[in-house]
Amino acid sequence: MKTGLLATDADPLKAVEALLRGLMEKGVVDQVLVPAPTDTGTVALGLFADPDRLEGANPWAPVMPVQGARALSNITFTDPERRVAAVLRPCEARAAVELIKLHQVQPERVLFITVDCPGTFEVSGFQDSGRDGAATSRELLEAMAGGAPSAPEGLAFRTACTVCEHPDAAWGGLRIHAFGAAAGEALGLAAEDEWAARLEEAGLATFDGASVEGRAGVVDTLRAERRAARDALIESFRSESGGIDGLKKAFATCIRCYNCMENCPICYCKLCIFKSPTFDHPGELYARWAERKGGQRMPAETVLFHLTRLNHMATSCIGCGLCDTACPMGLPVATLFRSVAQGVQAMLEYEPGRSLDDPIPLTVFREDELQEESGAGE
Repeated sequence: MKTGLLATDADPLKAVEALLRGLMEKGVVDQVLVPAPTDTGTVALGLFADPDRLEGANPWAPVMPVQGARALSNITFTDPERRVAAVLRPCEARAAVELIKLHQVQPERVLFITVDCPGTFEVSGFQDSGRDGAATSRELLEAMAGGAPSAPEGLAFRTACTVCEHPDAAWGGLRIHAFGAAAGEALGLAAEDEWAARLEEAGLATFDGASVEGRAGVVDTLRAERRAARDALIESFRSESGGIDGLKKAFATCIRCYNCMENCPICYCKLCIFKSPTFDHPGELYARWAERKGGQRMPAETVLFHLTRLNHMATSCIGCGLCDTACPMGLPVATLFRSVAQGVQAMLEYEPGRSLDDPIPLTVFREDELQEESGAGE
């Protein structure tokens, strides 16, 4: 891994936009996946093949309407026959690691670019605020020099962002460091040796060993704060929603729209059992359920739906919170998944998204992994 600095000339967004343009113009990649403003004033994740269309590209867009790793899976599930630079937030990068191991992303032609992330706001709330996306991103980047930025007045970071213990760019061929970096001076760069050589050969960056001083301390402090907030949130949820009765109450208004599933990067099945004939019950069955219990809630099996999803992907949940964002009923889907995933991942000694070298638990058989420690039952 080699490090260097990217001069920003007081505008980090323009500096990174120029870097992305250079990647295409110098032939390092053919296309770039990155958030950018739309003609309607919103922000969307786009795949760009024309460098001129990158105007306004913003890796730190204040909203996250879709999960970048899920979009990348659409692009690279099969070989796109083009070199793609994917600009991802840390949660998206960690999801991409899991999808690579699940054979949902083919990484051979992808340059993964990960950026330090200050957090994001819900799309509807940010649009209602009337704030400018680029200006808000610049404010957040400036604040990241000293640690975790505060949400502007009238806005609140997404719950998942307030408890994200991995806000730093820790994986990828190229990593852009903003924590601890004075936005008016330079951003930090870290690149794997192969990509560092390509970028230097193209004249796009210099890796001379320089780095953002103090970044490690800023990140460590932020992680500690986020872990404490995460543990408090999970403890509160467990105390209020423990057991099947608590889950029924917490998810009483679920309409089984599947939005959480459709926006989850780890739910990758091409055909979900809940969209199969398995749950197309005949009317007579609903009638018998109603007779047996005195009444039948509709739609049925909402808690079963969430428990089935948990069973399938709790080991790889990376806590991006897009399930919360997608839920039209405002249910605490992400908190449920973080709560269960925390225990499952700890039990299996697995941290999703950390490294491609960590075998995913679904692919590993350990005869003793669910056994009590020797002597525990004596």
